[in-house]
Amino acid sequence: MSNHRGRKVVAVVVIIMLILLLLGAGAYLALEELVGSMNIQSFFDESEAQQNEEIAESRQQAFDGYAFLEENERQAYTRVVRMLTDFETEVKVSGVNTEEIERVLSAIDYDYPEIFWVGEFSYYYDEYDQKVSKVIIEYPYDETEKDRRQAEIEAAFQEYSSGMSSGMSEYEKVKYAYEYVIKNTVYQEDREDDQNIYSVFGKKGSVCAGYSKAIQYLLKRTGIECSYVAGEAIGQGAHAWNIVRVDGEYYYLDATWGEFNVEDNLEPEKSIFYDYFCVTTAELLKSHRPDQRLIAYPEFTATAANYFVKENKRYDLSKQSEVKRFVRDLEVALNSGEKYFHYAIIDANTISVAEDLMDEVLGSYYWFSSEDSLSNTIELY
Repeated sequence: MSNHRGRKVVAVVVIIMLILLLLGAGAYLALEELVGSMNIQSFFDESEAQQNEEIAESRQQAFDGYAFLEENERQAYTRVVRMLTDFETEVKVSGVNTEEIERVLSAIDYDYPEIFWVGEFSYYYDEYDQKVSKVIIEYPYDETEKDRRQAEIEAAFQEYSSGMSSGMSEYEKVKYAYEYVIKNTVYQEDREDDQNIYSVFGKKGSVCAGYSKAIQYLLKRTGIECSYVAGEAIGQGAHAWNIVRVDGEYYYLDATWGEFNVEDNLEPEKSIFYDYFCVTTAELLKSHRPDQRLIAYPEFTATAANYFVKENKRYDLSKQSEVKRFVRDLEVALNSGEKYFHYAIIDANTISVAEDLMDEVLGSYYWFSSEDSLSNTIELY
């Protein structure tokens, strides 16, 4: 009896399934008639194209890595960026070989300081033609931890923003960001995070990559064009700094080298140095070499936003009027309780003149001098 009833149940189930299939087929035909010749794939292609366009619009800075990629590389770039922002672990790519995907990954590293959770990349490729089919990322922590760190960074940015005043000029915004990062960061290596902005905003300690990406992050969020530059400090190894755009002109900016005494950070205001604040290419190349394998950097010659020029702390001590101005400015700084006096001279032959004037005004003093002794910082305490 039980077996017989079982066969009846099976028969009923089969009949129901057939009815559902027929209804499904009818629904499919009706749907096909409804949409007509609509190309479903084109819908997804258009959606992706729109996302690509949105990313392209956000990469309008002249010296972002994106600007120097070919079209096929840009398509891979946008796919990888979406993978990272969505905290996904892999994405399919096409049209790029192994050399090109390395350029893409470098460009993303240069362009997105806000994506601080990047870990180790890997990718699949065809050994025959080197074409890459998939990019994979291994994150250093889970999304919950990422969100927790993001909240810390946002809190730091709000604190930073509270110190800004309305109507600040572009020069003032750059100077404020430069000083903020230096004052709030100790130079120290941290293998887990020192290549990203969390090291600065969360841990308050970093190396050149962290300093430079933090500057980039702050300035971009406050409307200043700022790009990341990788290269080397001559004789010292790999290094990173920034390009900033101030009032329509481009300059190099190195916040890491703005901290002239990395061993003494107990009193942060002591650690500001302006020798590499908005400098020309000629000035930069005395000590830095940018890596131009991805980005081609033209010569920057503007000086208007250079610290010594903008602050009127550049002196031609071959002129008596400039000698008087130097003495007056030094006395004002001393009497107003400033801890440091930063200045530059335009002629190496007047170094001894500057030293004699400092002797007259200060008696004894301690100073930090650049390699060519043309820019100097004097302790006034």
